[in-house]
Amino acid sequence: MRPIQCNYYVTLRCNSRCEFCNIWKDKRNFHLKEQSIEDVKNNLRDLKKLGVKFMDFTGGEPLLYSPIVDAFREAKKLGFYTALTTNCLLYPKYAAELRGLVDILQFSLDSANEKEHNAIRGVASYQKVIESIKIAKELKEKPSIIHTVTNQNIGDLPQLIRFAHENKILLVLNPCFGYFGNEGISKGTAKTLRKYFDEKYVAFDLANLELILDGGNNINRPICKAVSSSVVISPDNYLLLPCYHHAFKKIRIKNNLFETYNSDEVQKLMKFEGRFDFCRNCTVYCYMRVSFYRNVFGKYFLPYIKSGCKYIRERFRS
Repeated sequence: MRPIQCNYYVTLRCNSRCEFCNIWKDKRNFHLKEQSIEDVKNNLRDLKKLGVKFMDFTGGEPLLYSPIVDAFREAKKLGFYTALTTNCLLYPKYAAELRGLVDILQFSLDSANEKEHNAIRGVASYQKVIESIKIAKELKEKPSIIHTVTNQNIGDLPQLIRFAHENKILLVLNPCFGYFGNEGISKGTAKTLRKYFDEKYVAFDLANLELILDGGNNINRPICKAVSSSVVISPDNYLLLPCYHHAFKKIRIKNNLFETYNSDEVQKLMKFEGRFDFCRNCTVYCYMRVSFYRNVFGKYFLPYIKSGCKYIRERFRS
């Protein structure tokens, strides 16, 4: 079965200091040798051969990777559907060059209140988000804002929804998942969040909430298809397995991603996807969204499709 998406970590450097993220806390990430644009282009060609459709250039802050525009340009040239999530500190600088290259353009916003947003982010980025929305719309782009929902900020949603209505912009809600000791959203928070599904300008995945309410991935009947549905590449050009968040296996990519992914070593790991002990109760949405799609006869498929239709409708509305 062919993979659907690539989570391409072009850098682990970050210019934010978010409370709910640990990437910026690991100083090794700031000195990691990042691959050349030639390596990226080689990998993109092999990803095309593998059948990947969706390309998410991520990080860290992906706009800190200096050849990022060339990476997007090559991805679009090869026909990938592309995504970028940014904290907006550098977006105004790259906006004109990125025009037409990003299909899903998401700006991180953690509160409609400037002081609260900046406190959560650890840097003064609120005004950059506002500026980026304005610039993107002037360039006829289709930006959305993405908000990480936590047990602490669930009560702030009405204010953010008002912000989305006033700015006629899609608000994507991303439930915080448990990782590196941080707290994922509780079942109570998930139930509260579900009440906002019919709000205009709002989109999130009902299937993800159902998984959270069910206690996450069941290693005896796993929903996760991280290895077979996703290709995860590190900044220093390794294939990460089974996923970024629990990568216990790193395989060096030497201009042979196609052969590496189809190797016996990877195929063996594929048989255990979602069954490792660390997969127990996992709700990491980076991999669950394509796993829901792959489980056509599972309980999460219809909520996933319903949520996808709502997302498309709200994008048109915005």
